[in-house]
Amino acid sequence: MVMVLFGLLAVTDALAHKVTIFAWAEGKTIYTESKFSGGKRVQDGTIEVFAPDGTLLLKGNTDDNGEFSFEAPRISDLKILLTAGMGHQNSWTISAAELGGADAGSAAPAAETEPPAAAAAPASTAGVTAAEVEAIVARQLDQKIKPLNRMVVEMQERGPTVADIFGGIGYIIGLVGLGAYMRYRRDAPKP
Repeated sequence: MVMVLFGLLAVTDALAHKVTIFAWAEGKTIYTESKFSGGKRVQDGTIEVFAPDGTLLLKGNTDDNGEFSFEAPRISDLKILLTAGMGHQNSWTISAAELGGADAGSAAPAAETEPPAAAAAPASTAGVTAAEVEAIVARQLDQKIKPLNRMVVEMQERGPTVADIFGGIGYIIGLVGLGAYMRYRRDAPKP
C-alpha cells in the first residue's frame, strides 16, 4: 500500500515539471512562450532553431516572462527546441506556410515557386494574382487560428487535479478492500 502511494506521488511529481513551448509567426518574426505545467514561466531556457535537415540555425534564451522572439533565418519548416534544464525539453514546429512560404518543407525562395503558379492561374481584374490571394488568406487564417492553438496547448499542459489524485487513491483503496473481502469470503469457515 505504501509503495502504491509512493508511486502515485512520483507520477504527480513528474507531471508537475512538464514543460511546454508555444510558437507562432507574425510575418517573418517568430514568437515563443515557454512555461512549466503549473504556469510558471521558463526563465533562461535555451531555444534552438533547426532546419528540416537538422542543421542548427540559431540559439537564444528565454527572458523572465518565458518569451523569446527572432527573425526566421529562412523560409522553411523550422523545429524550435526548448531545453529548460534538468532534462526538461519540448519542441514546436513552424511550417514554411506560416512564414509565407509556398509549400511546407520547401526551402525554395518565392521567386522560384511563383512562375508556375502565375502561368497556371489567370490574371485577376484587380491586379492580384492567385498566389497573392492565397498568401493573404493564409496570413489571415493563421492570425485567426493563433488563439485556438494557444488554448489547445494550455489544455494539454493541465496536470492531474487534487480531486483526480484523491479519486485515484480512493479507487485503489476500494480495489484493495474488495480483494480483502473476497479473500475473507474464501478463507472463512463454512457452516
